[in-house]
Amino acid sequence: MMINQDQFQETLREMSEKDRERKSVEVTGKTLEEALSQAAIELGVPVKRLEYETLAKGRHGFLGVGHKNFSLKVYEAERRIIKNEEGEVLFEEMSDNVLLEEDVIINGDFSVRLSNDGAYLKVTAPDTRGIAVSADQVLFELARRQVNDIFEEKVNTTIENADGVYVKVGDFIYNPVNDARPTVEVSADDMQASINVSEPGPGGADLTSSDITSFLRNNNVVYGILESALINFEDSPVYNEPYVIARGEAAVNGRNASISYLFEVDPSQVKLKQKIDGTVDFKELNLIQNVVKGQPLARKIPPEVGKDGRTVYGKYISAKDGTDTQIGLGKNVSITDNGRTVIASESGQVLLLKGKVTVETVLVIPGDVNASTGNVNGLGTVVIKGNVEDGYEVSAQGNIEVNGFVGKSNLNAGGDIVVKRGINGGEGEYGRISSGLSVWSSFINNANVNAGENVIVSDGIVNAHVDASSKILCKGKRARIVGGELKAAEEINAASLGSKGGAETILRVGYDPKAKEEMDELLQQQESLDKEQNEIDRNLQGLMKQKRARKKLSAEKEKLFQELRARHNDLIDDIEKIKDAVEQKSEYLSVLQLRGKISASTNVNTGVKIYIKDDEYEVTNPYDYPVTFVLQDGFITTAKYEDIEEEELQRRD
Repeated sequence: MMINQDQFQETLREMSEKDRERKSVEVTGKTLEEALSQAAIELGVPVKRLEYETLAKGRHGFLGVGHKNFSLKVYEAERRIIKNEEGEVLFEEMSDNVLLEEDVIINGDFSVRLSNDGAYLKVTAPDTRGIAVSADQVLFELARRQVNDIFEEKVNTTIENADGVYVKVGDFIYNPVNDARPTVEVSADDMQASINVSEPGPGGADLTSSDITSFLRNNNVVYGILESALINFEDSPVYNEPYVIARGEAAVNGRNASISYLFEVDPSQVKLKQKIDGTVDFKELNLIQNVVKGQPLARKIPPEVGKDGRTVYGKYISAKDGTDTQIGLGKNVSITDNGRTVIASESGQVLLLKGKVTVETVLVIPGDVNASTGNVNGLGTVVIKGNVEDGYEVSAQGNIEVNGFVGKSNLNAGGDIVVKRGINGGEGEYGRISSGLSVWSSFINNANVNAGENVIVSDGIVNAHVDASSKILCKGKRARIVGGELKAAEEINAASLGSKGGAETILRVGYDPKAKEEMDELLQQQESLDKEQNEIDRNLQGLMKQKRARKKLSAEKEKLFQELRARHNDLIDDIEKIKDAVEQKSEYLSVLQLRGKISASTNVNTGVKIYIKDDEYEVTNPYDYPVTFVLQDGFITTAKYEDIEEEELQRRD
């Protein structure tokens, strides 16, 4: 996946901001290694982590003659990495001016400084691979500077100590006329000051850092004086060329307020879900971002106050404060935290619409649910304008409304499910329709349907398994029920039941199907616990016989014995709880006052099996007239046809 232009520009912007924030120092040294070592001390990082810009290129000379110091601007090195959204590294960048620590060898060094009261020497030690300063080098430099009275013992001691401290090592005939003399030049924008120092003549003194500071102040350069440059100049003077000694501080305008959205604002971004086995689930496109009530959706990053700058003359440069902004608010959101945080006031789908954070409680899919949408999951109501194609799933905490067909797919709703053009289910993992309330459809074929209330169909139900906690109603000219098994607590009603070919059609009413399922599960649990208890009892009896015979069990068997006893006690408690639950559920089922009826407004064919409560009746001779089956005096009998009440066909909003 290629990085787009906006991502690239944003990365460069961030890199530029980091560059402005990075700390740097300006250093000089007789060698590149010395300058970098000084910078490493000031920045507090290893030499190998430095990168630098060369301000003035030095030269080594011979025995100090013709020497010119290196002047560098040094930063801590930063590895810059640009990645795409998948985390793949697109490119890495690191400065070519980064020195590796193993490439740097630091030799010993020395500085001679002439003052009006004598000649001073400072010596620094080499690293383990470097070369130490020799007395000949120092004596040559002292002689070159016309120091006529050299304290050789002091010279040798200073070289031996190499502690970086100036020590007086001689006298000379001081001639103030030949002192080093500075001039200062300030840039046109007053943001940089450089000194240009003439080399001292015979008997002339060098400049100290305090001399330079006083000179700068006398010339009104009072801000941004570079302490490291002062010290380095004192140790390694640079003559007859500009030497940067002070820098102003540029004004930094405050960053404008910005908004950090806590959701994906670009709906075109697809984030595929990875399965446990590492493969990608292309049906889980995660295009719909659901949020819950109270969830933070966006935060405002306040504007920053600008930081005034100053010139080397100390004059302030005004900076602009960042400008404020407001977060756009749409439907079903509120703002808190003094206007800084937007939260959802309702659960639903979060969107950024025309710059406004919005939570839609009704999720509208404008076309089909297919490969372009992936599976759909809504926290409110989901409205699908087209079809739900084979192999996809739709779930909602509210209602699901489908204007087209539902194929071999799964629907799961906390509220109603409404399918205007019918459900074509299938075998296997798809074709499961589950509703917390009622299911409404023009027809249901080959599906497994479970409704918390009613199932209402206008055409018919064919070869389906349907459970309803209240009623299954088929109203219409072709409202037939053929094949499959249907269960309802109160009523099953259709125009025609079964088929002329005698397709087995099982219809059950007069009990709560969900309560019956729960009862069956409890009985299975009870049976499993009983089996486990019997097995544990047999093992305990065996161990107890061994214990009586041998007086004592091995440590391993004693541990097993104690574990089995503990589990035995737990099982007794669990079995008692299951027995209580079974008893309560059995009592509930036995006292259900459900009359239960099965009706056909046109005909009932052979092959239909009718169950009302615990009684069974199989239709062996067809009924070619309207009929209702009810339970009377313990037998299933026919009664005058009872039509569907119209209000039952009205959907509750």
